[in-house]
Amino acid sequence: MIPFFRPEALEIWGPIKIQPWGVLVASGFVLGTLVCQRYARARGEDPRHYSDIVVWLAAGGIFFSHMGHALLYEPARYLAKPWELLYIWEGLSSIGGIAGCTVVAIVFFRRRNLDVLKFGDLLMLGLTFGWFIGRMGCFVVHDHIGCAVVDAPGWLQSTLGWLSVDFPQEYARVAIRSPNGTFLRWDNLPTLRFDQGLMDSLLAGLIFCVLVFLARKPRLPGVVFAATPLLYAPGRFALDFLRNEDLGQADTRYMGLTPAQYGAMVMFAGGIFLIFRIRRRTTPWPEPGTKPWVDPPDQSAGAR
Repeated sequence: MIPFFRPEALEIWGPIKIQPWGVLVASGFVLGTLVCQRYARARGEDPRHYSDIVVWLAAGGIFFSHMGHALLYEPARYLAKPWELLYIWEGLSSIGGIAGCTVVAIVFFRRRNLDVLKFGDLLMLGLTFGWFIGRMGCFVVHDHIGCAVVDAPGWLQSTLGWLSVDFPQEYARVAIRSPNGTFLRWDNLPTLRFDQGLMDSLLAGLIFCVLVFLARKPRLPGVVFAATPLLYAPGRFALDFLRNEDLGQADTRYMGLTPAQYGAMVMFAGGIFLIFRIRRRTTPWPEPGTKPWVDPPDQSAGAR
């Protein structure tokens, strides 16, 4: 069990504050870019491509995250008040951001006549590491409170229960009202709950480690790119079953599934599509034994 904590915003001057969520998200972009550049240099590519694309990904991520939230989570609100679509700081959907950033990255690489599969491989390494850091921002502000541990299956309680957070009571209660809307009382709910920000961050960190392992040896261009959605989508689909349904900020669901779960299905299908694209390539990248960080080829194989 993780004790509850929430760092306060640092006041700079008047209404200007530095939010812990913003610091970690910005750090994710910066550190993810450095990871991309490190691998680009090792493979003899220009690292400046990634310092350029991060600006577009940051802008596209915020825009498409907000649009995804509006279309998938609160369509009635934005149909009634369409001008609130301009409030891009209100309501963000991670799946919308992922979809938008994918489109932005493909367009960016093609406009620069860069191989989408090759440069996508390196982008996924930085993206997953940046996602790990940025999602920690969601965790420290606890804006995705999950279901109560007691509501999870017993095997899940025993395996992941130690990752739950002991929330204060004010975070886990609902207002009981009469049929005409009059407030009657507060109903206290279980406080030991999963935190979706933490769970998603750890998932991204685990995937980053797998991608680093894949990138140690020459692979066909696109292997790391395709592995990312194939690993993330099933994990995200499963984790969304841990979202709460009893608190006031419960996510919208369609036929029992969250928008992110439908997005995960599409993401997984995209990974399968990439696998078929990869099969057209025949030359590994980089060439075996050409870079010091790449495992050297097995010399004994040719002597047999």
